[in-house]
Amino acid sequence: MKTHEFSEMNIDGVFILIGYIPNTEMFEGIVELTNRKEIIATRDMETNIPGVFAAGDCTAKKYRQVTTAVADGTIAGLAAVEYLSYKK
Repeated sequence: MKTHEFSEMNIDGVFILIGYIPNTEMFEGIVELTNRKEIIATRDMETNIPGVFAAGDCTAKKYRQVTTAVADGTIAGLAAVEYLSYKK
């Protein structure tokens, strides 16, 4: 894309990256964000605010795809249940 040059390759498959801009503006000044505007969360998906969890591609992580986002949601949900259980 940078050089606007074209070439042909024999391949069996391809993943196309169209870019990445996290939609986290509404959380600025509320939860801790990286300089790329990704939400910082622990292994259990908890943010810097106790009881507030984040999951999916809006969080700071190495890999982004639907499978990791679904796993994050499961972890966040279970961690939230555990958090609320201890608050009773």
